[in-house]
Amino acid sequence: MRDRAKQRRRGNPCAGLLHLLNRRYHEQFVRAELLQNELDGRRNSKFARVADWLRRAFRALVPHPAEAPKVLLAKAEPYRAPRFAVPPNARVSIVIPFRDQPALLANCLRSLKRSTFRNVELVLVDNGSEDPRTGRVVARASAAFALRLVSRPEAFNFSRLCNAGAAAATGDHLLFLNNDTEVLSRRWLERMLSLCADPSVGAVGATLLYPDRTIQHAGMLPRSDGLWVHPYRGEPSNAPGENGELREVRSVPAVTAACLLMRRDFFDLLNGFDESLPLTMNDVDLCRRIRERGKLVLVTPRARLLHYEGLSRGFSVDQPGT
Repeated sequence: MRDRAKQRRRGNPCAGLLHLLNRRYHEQFVRAELLQNELDGRRNSKFARVADWLRRAFRALVPHPAEAPKVLLAKAEPYRAPRFAVPPNARVSIVIPFRDQPALLANCLRSLKRSTFRNVELVLVDNGSEDPRTGRVVARASAAFALRLVSRPEAFNFSRLCNAGAAAATGDHLLFLNNDTEVLSRRWLERMLSLCADPSVGAVGATLLYPDRTIQHAGMLPRSDGLWVHPYRGEPSNAPGENGELREVRSVPAVTAACLLMRRDFFDLLNGFDESLPLTMNDVDLCRRIRERGKLVLVTPRARLLHYEGLSRGFSVDQPGT
């Protein structure tokens, strides 16, 4: 019976992706249960009961710093500008770092074929794949796209992988894209390119949704406790937001590099991603430097993608500030 299930997954890429998604969520659920059991065991010890009593008594006298109100230090601002046309000769290099996960990569590339903007180059940055199925996915992609394959079998460093992809790219625009995304809007690239054509704009991000069609990313904002958070995370995809802001293009402090578009010359001017930030905060840091140059960082509701967050490198939480 198990063999038949495997055969069904091989014949149906969507089934394979759903199996991967379910397995990852199951793993996280098991980890959460083990952690809870460990904490429950500690609570049952005499030492834990005494420590808990002392902690509650102390907090009654001196409030814990973590209990201070956590407020946003910035907010999204409306973007008001004349509509710009997509540059007639614009060429977009889509930079996708990956390591195996062939079902995810195949799903991402399959969705890119639905895009109406065709002047694209695919730059796949291989971080040491070993699964032979991954090679077959890349081979099929080379028949559908102008493709450049960059091999970087080294310790995972998202910033370094993106910079390596950018160095190999030939487009005048760079689109950094996670391999665990799926395009939903056929004209998503045109909509992002028209915003990037505004000389006052430094980077453009998309709206990302979880597979259940709730919001994962609609811009990132700093909070008073040092975290960068995703407002509206978990809200329905059709939620209007405060004063209807989720229905409009907005200027925000930062967008995620899971889907981020920039002009190539401006990315080079900034020396790309900071490679001393290998895992998190590299996108926030890049957006900070963009804004220091007097440019806007935008997020648009008119370019939407699914984001199977955590399937390729594990689940993320809100990011600590620097």
